[in-house]
Amino acid sequence: MAKHKDFDAMIARLFKTPDGKKILDHWEERYIKAPVCIPSQSAEQGYYREGQNSVIRTIQNSIKRRETGNYNKGVKDE
Repeated sequence: MAKHKDFDAMIARLFKTPDGKKILDHWEERYIKAPVCIPSQSAEQGYYREGQNSVIRTIQNSIKRRETGNYNKGVKDE
């Protein structure tokens, strides 16, 4: 498995391409900006939607860490 910083570098390279940016923008519109849950849905649907959002946030955070070099001190690079 890739080390944390290596993983962030791969994610950043992938999503900084023109196609990668378009995909990430689409996912942000489709998942992050959409409601997580509406009153007629079950709680399970809300959990499912939040899981989708978590994947997009993981990608966004990887890109931010790579761009800023802001890694928590004391966290092992796994």
